[in-house]
Amino acid sequence: MSEDTKKAPEQKFGDQVQETNKNIYSSQYIIKSHDLIQQGYKVYLLAQGTNTPYAHSRGHLDATDDVYKLTNEFIKYGANSNIGIILKDTGLLSLDIDRHTPDKNGLRTLKQLGITPNFDDEVFETSPRNGIHVFYRVPDDLDVTSLKRNIGAGLELVTDKITIAPSVKGGVAYKHFGKSFNEASMMPQWLINLASNGATGGNKQTRRVPRYSIDQRINMMINGFDVGERNNQIMSFAGWLLSIRNIDPNLVYELVQKINSYSAVPLPDKEVNTIFRSAYNREVKKAQGGR
Repeated sequence: MSEDTKKAPEQKFGDQVQETNKNIYSSQYIIKSHDLIQQGYKVYLLAQGTNTPYAHSRGHLDATDDVYKLTNEFIKYGANSNIGIILKDTGLLSLDIDRHTPDKNGLRTLKQLGITPNFDDEVFETSPRNGIHVFYRVPDDLDVTSLKRNIGAGLELVTDKITIAPSVKGGVAYKHFGKSFNEASMMPQWLINLASNGATGGNKQTRRVPRYSIDQRINMMINGFDVGERNNQIMSFAGWLLSIRNIDPNLVYELVQKINSYSAVPLPDKEVNTIFRSAYNREVKKAQGGR
């Protein structure tokens, strides 16, 4: 056997290794996944062109923030594997708006509810079936585990895991718009209200998830309202007490004024009056069967 013949298999194997490395380093999926890990997210792989985990993998349970481990997963399953991220405990969630059927159009549902959000300045992605995934940061005082997942026809609040761009499904790619996930806007109040209110099970009464815990409200009574949160805290605190049957609104108003005086930077009386009046009117409307 000639020396050239001996080297042929080695050269062929070397070419394969070189081609694999070339695919790995140029893959937009791998580049994107490394960027996501740098942003603080755990990434997992899905079968190419699908939202299905690879056979013998654990899907989102294999999510990792270890670049080397994830790169090995790409080498194992393919450089163009679809990618997803874990949302749980990241302070990030996504509003999934479906638009692929006439009776399941999330944008239409929002319009019917009187909500007309502008997503142009938000971080969002389009999905292969013409849907929209809008990403928001979660307020520190909001427990996402208490929020509803299905919040209307064509509207879903995703808080656990999600497939993201540049993944492909059915030959069509997810597309990312706007800034990085870490620059997402704070979850708007209309979305908090939508995900917090509504009947559950056989109970037709409106159920609300408190924006502030009992401990936080006690802290307000001791230290006043926080700068930057004063309007929200007055509205929430006043509404909480006014929801108690037969309580005297004048007593609630006096208590709100007293707590405001404890604040590092108290709000002007005129502004407190306006907020309290809004809270009072809202509770009266609810008591009369409104929302």
